[in-house]
Amino acid sequence: MSSTLRRLATSAATHAVLIAFAAVALVPLYFVFLVAVKSNVETTLSPLALPQHWQFGNFKDALVGAHMSQFLWNSVLVTVPALALVLSTSSLAGYALARLAVPLPRVVSLAFIAGLAVPSISIAVPLYYTVRSMGLLDTRGGLILAESAQALPIAVFIMRAAFRDLPGELRDAALVDGGGELTSFLRVMLPLARSAVVAVSVLTFLTVWNDYLIPLILINNNDLRTLPLGLTYLQGKYVTNYALVAAGTLLTALPSIAIYAVLQRQFLRGVVQGSIR
Repeated sequence: MSSTLRRLATSAATHAVLIAFAAVALVPLYFVFLVAVKSNVETTLSPLALPQHWQFGNFKDALVGAHMSQFLWNSVLVTVPALALVLSTSSLAGYALARLAVPLPRVVSLAFIAGLAVPSISIAVPLYYTVRSMGLLDTRGGLILAESAQALPIAVFIMRAAFRDLPGELRDAALVDGGGELTSFLRVMLPLARSAVVAVSVLTFLTVWNDYLIPLILINNNDLRTLPLGLTYLQGKYVTNYALVAAGTLLTALPSIAIYAVLQRQFLRGVVQGSIR
């Protein structure tokens, strides 16, 4: 009986902690939503109360009147190519480091791992001059390359661990059956590492979509601003229009929340894949 009570107490404590963490994350989002669907007068008079008149038109005003639609489109045009570039290169690099006779594989792996320890702010100045020397300053191409380079180390780390965790006999069987190394990679190993691919996709999307520093360094043209930069512009221009700023904040955060919510299980499975061997 005591053992059952102990398990129930442990479960209740665990759920209480999880609920507390969820509240910390969701309550601010709820208040931002309240501000976004109320008029500025209602927000000033009763910031915590439900709106008397729901103002969903604030989202349209943020998209059209405040040009958030342009910033949203810019983020899509940067995030999607960066995601494709990171997925393709990290998959190939992870497979090579895990399964092929790469020269100095441990040194190469440590170089990628070292990239995880380098904060973006520490490479801001050399990144600016490097991109400028390539003639890609204030262009989407330069921003895509920079964002991809930032997201690549963790992606290679995850994919390498995933491919190492898979049975090597599957690759050998594909090679014996006459398939080349590329066939083994595309048709056998990569589909089995689907969870890792999802994890890399989610991490890369969140990194690129929400990044503020690199676009701030490389982009000066207002027509090329991504959503984080556009949100700063919105806050500066409409500093007293709380509803518009809150609507823009939700529009910026919503894609990240939706993608993580949909792919949460596969994301967690992919992150831990290969961690226990």
